[in-house]
Amino acid sequence: MSSFCTFIAVVCGITFISAAGVMLPLQGAYAGKAQGYLYSTAAVNRFCKRAQRIIARTPLRPRNIIFDDLGSPGIPFPPPGVPATGFIGSDATPYDGAEDLPFTTTQYVGYGVYADGGEYPQTIMCKMKSWDALSFYYYGLAAEGATCSDINVRTYRRVVRSLRRKQRPVVTGVEYDEWVSFTGQQWTSQAPAVTAYTSTADGKVHLVGKALYVERTNPSPFVGPEKKGVHYCQVIAPEYLREIILGNIVPPACGAPPVYAPPAGPPGPVPQWNCNNP
Repeated sequence: MSSFCTFIAVVCGITFISAAGVMLPLQGAYAGKAQGYLYSTAAVNRFCKRAQRIIARTPLRPRNIIFDDLGSPGIPFPPPGVPATGFIGSDATPYDGAEDLPFTTTQYVGYGVYADGGEYPQTIMCKMKSWDALSFYYYGLAAEGATCSDINVRTYRRVVRSLRRKQRPVVTGVEYDEWVSFTGQQWTSQAPAVTAYTSTADGKVHLVGKALYVERTNPSPFVGPEKKGVHYCQVIAPEYLREIILGNIVPPACGAPPVYAPPAGPPGPVPQWNCNNP
């Protein structure tokens, strides 16, 4: 079993990181919260690897690092401050000054609970490289134009195609919201984010892609090189979306997410969304 799991980990380009920040064997992750309740664990653990190819329109395949600890943003100021931990403290690579690092993405999964007590992946958080960074590091093998909502569009199409003939959709169409963040503080606020809600304005199911894009050449001295050239997304997990489509789970009834403002000085309070995952 051990050699088989090691083989799969190498093929899929997946690494597991524990809350303590150490590498986990694949079988340990299978026994923990990385499992999908109905969809395969392997599919869940490859999600951000696939999302990276969508968001940067690239044929390149990253190594996807799985975190089982969301972590904390720490306190960056005044220096030296308190370092961030877990997934929040992780970085997609490479970046300026560390160009020789392998191409990696990082992933964290937030879970919901079925009525029978089983867990299902609900929100998937991906830290990925931006199209401009990949184009710079890998000789143009990326293109601009994709959004976090494009990942949700692909997920919706795949889930609908996967339904069996006897499974009749209750939700036959959705709207897509791109919730744009301008700072890491905004992106991680209330994480894992709500990725599906029933709009109190139009009564439709909306899928939310919570985004943070920072170009590689961002001139801000307050953003380190490891936080530039990135595109972060919080998007809906396929299994959760399937349960919504089949009417087994009803998304919360909410208004639209708040509009974030670009930072104009020291970071202030982040507007809160009065909406919670079921």
